[in-house]
Amino acid sequence: MDKLIAEWVKVDAIITDPPYNISRETNFHTMKWNRWTSMDFWEWDKWFDITWYIYTISRIIKQWWNIVMFNDWKNLWDIVKFFEINWIEPKRCLVLNKSNPVPFNRDRMFVNDVEFAIWGVYKPKWKNKWTFNREEKFEKCVMNTQLQSKKFHPTMKDEKIISKLVRLLTNKWDIVLDPFMGSWTTWLACKNLDRDFIWIELDENYFKIAKERINKEENIIKLF
Repeated sequence: MDKLIAEWVKVDAIITDPPYNISRETNFHTMKWNRWTSMDFWEWDKWFDITWYIYTISRIIKQWWNIVMFNDWKNLWDIVKFFEINWIEPKRCLVLNKSNPVPFNRDRMFVNDVEFAIWGVYKPKWKNKWTFNREEKFEKCVMNTQLQSKKFHPTMKDEKIISKLVRLLTNKWDIVLDPFMGSWTTWLACKNLDRDFIWIELDENYFKIAKERINKEENIIKLF
């Protein structure tokens, strides 16, 4: 991201799913439905500073453009505070409603069937205009989704949800940045919707998986 700033790169939108700092050891692997992996997502989701990069984001995105940041509900208030400090106006809290939640502790607790994202607009000067390509009569904050396979990444997002956000909050050939690329779902959505894309991924293993995924997708395209 520092390199993008040094080269005066500006993007039209940021849609990203950073670490949540929720990794922990559990006993879920001992249960009969152990197809659900544990809550330990490894070191990348431990001791992560969830706000430091927001200042950097505000130096990369164009004025009056959109930012969507997924995170755990316990972190939302800190993210909102840093949004406001960096001239990003929080607009809505988006909610992913999962139809197939992991049944952790279902006899003792409410099932965790929701996930959250903060949508904000970078507007250092007042202007009541930003990209919002409404498709439905009402674009609701609650979006129905499903828990995704962990084939490529333990915290994969639903491509349908990411594609909807790309359609609503960007226009063709806009540049979308994802500084926490993971399984490259955002790249796939942007490619299919004719958006340009900048990605950042530090983990070499996920980078390798993503390159294989890209090569496979591009080969499919070439076949047709």
